[in-house]
Amino acid sequence: MAGSLFDKIAPVYNVFFRYQVRSFRTIFSRGRGHLLIPAGARILDIGCGTGALAFCLQEQGYRVTGVDASPKMLAAAKKNNRTNGNQFTVADALSGLPFQDKSFDLVMSSYVAHGIRKEQRRLFFREAQRLARTQVIYQDYNEKRQAMSDIVEWLEGGNYFTFIGHAQEELQEVFSGVKVQSLAAQIAWYICTP
Repeated sequence: MAGSLFDKIAPVYNVFFRYQVRSFRTIFSRGRGHLLIPAGARILDIGCGTGALAFCLQEQGYRVTGVDASPKMLAAAKKNNRTNGNQFTVADALSGLPFQDKSFDLVMSSYVAHGIRKEQRRLFFREAQRLARTQVIYQDYNEKRQAMSDIVEWLEGGNYFTFIGHAQEELQEVFSGVKVQSLAAQIAWYICTP
């Protein structure tokens, strides 16, 4: 989750901020019934990027803290969320996040897990488990691959190809419960019980 690549591509991601917000709104409306938290709950967004998910969650009445290893992504997130009270911190989940155990009602992460090498994902999953009281939700790819995603993920150098075939099994090694809910053509919520 090193920030250097994402520092370089932060301006490109930020161009798509409004599109991402619309996409998150759609996915959130489809997945809302799976949430076990009330309005006003505290949510941690790990790998928040330019802040689109945090923006959408705040619109739904949640108090959001976003973390990302990329200072440039965080700068964009702060600018994009400057009027809504969301908080942002530069931090890397693989090194441990600066929060007490069970500090958040829900921990979410969007399109981060597939970019981490398999051996690091367990650390990533354990850190989210440590911080969540009720649920951990990973929004990521499901097994329905598309050529454009394959190309983009190959260029980013992540672990997408291993992740999409084994995500549920890897999560079940860490969490007491895992449910996979497909919410769009390529998108799933991996809903985990700490």
